[in-house]
Amino acid sequence: MLELGERKVGLPGDLLLQELRRRVAEASVKLIEDRRRFHALAELGWRERQTTAEIAERLSALGYAVTAGGEFLKDARLLGVEPDAERPQTGCAAELACGGEGPLVCLRIDIDALPIVEAASPHRPTAEGWASRTTGVMHACGHDGHVAIGLGVARVLAPLVAQAGAGRLRLLFQPAEEGVRGGRALVDAGWVRDADLLLGFHIGFGVPPGTVAVGVRGFLATEKLRIRLTGRAAHAGKAPERGRNALLGACQIALGLHGLAQSSAPGLRVNVGRLEAGRAFNIVADQAELLVELRAERSETLRDLSERARRLVEGIATAGELGSSIELIGEAAEWSNPAPLASWAGEIARRSRAFDRILEDHLFGASEDATLLARAVAERGGQAGYFVLGAGLSADHHTPEFDFDEEVLARGVLMLSAMAATALGLG
Repeated sequence: MLELGERKVGLPGDLLLQELRRRVAEASVKLIEDRRRFHALAELGWRERQTTAEIAERLSALGYAVTAGGEFLKDARLLGVEPDAERPQTGCAAELACGGEGPLVCLRIDIDALPIVEAASPHRPTAEGWASRTTGVMHACGHDGHVAIGLGVARVLAPLVAQAGAGRLRLLFQPAEEGVRGGRALVDAGWVRDADLLLGFHIGFGVPPGTVAVGVRGFLATEKLRIRLTGRAAHAGKAPERGRNALLGACQIALGLHGLAQSSAPGLRVNVGRLEAGRAFNIVADQAELLVELRAERSETLRDLSERARRLVEGIATAGELGSSIELIGEAAEWSNPAPLASWAGEIARRSRAFDRILEDHLFGASEDATLLARAVAERGGQAGYFVLGAGLSADHHTPEFDFDEEVLARGVLMLSAMAATALGLG
């Protein structure tokens, strides 16, 4: 049993599961078509305009009340968007109400792609003609599959939710998960403020095909930072002493930040992923930018690491007479699925036969901004969980050769539909 507010939720009945299996089987071809359509449509975070438009159109046709783009993001602070850039108009929420009072069940789906050039043939999407049509952008993490699963759940549940049950179903199609940028906006915009149950998921991530991980733990808290240094240009041969070298300061910062990872605190990681500086070989560099990520197993450890990193940047900038700024451009929190929810999800996976094997303990070992939504729900007394749907992968996540076995699509729709339908009292 799972407690949702004052209600106790059990397991789905046989008739409901039979109906869900039938509907998922009917949708199986459409799931693959959708996955390949959105794979070809790959768009970067905060730029998912066409992706959003197609999702919103399909959900509206199914009878959902849809809020998209600027109305979806409201006036939330958007991490990782340049101050002078046009405000993004991406992402959407879709909602259906049941016949009676009951819980709000939310399903979170991420929709963005990565700045990766897709591999040439024999890579399957390229060989079969559905590779990314956006130059230098690729769905190399499986979010195209996530969109297909989210739309599949919407399609399977729409007629059932509209006719029976109690409560509301809300689907959240989130922009800018890569770089953990978009989750904070959904929390700040209030989309999970009244949620009783939040379900998040990812395909792959070390889980074998036909297997689902329900006892998922070890999400790392993280901050992504943009550090900018401003110095003074000078002739590097005639009068270098008149300059203030932003490039040199950036190099000292990069080395110093990596030194902060020397710690007994578990899961502590620092990475300077990019450093850009200077204008020419004979000019003392007057500007530099670093992109940095900090990670830790515990949020309090991350806070300490972040404070030390900021002091280091400010100290080196002061010593070099450089201007400095530090901008938070992404964040995620620590998280582990609560045992009662993991147990409930595992039983539903077994009863529905969505997956052949259940992993009751799985270390995620990375960061995901769905954790911000999960913590917001848990802090107000709701239930939240994140599940890893096993799939055969052709290559690692975030690589040009990434692809996955599309069998996971129907499995994911069946399990997530069964969980949402049960929570909504559909049978």
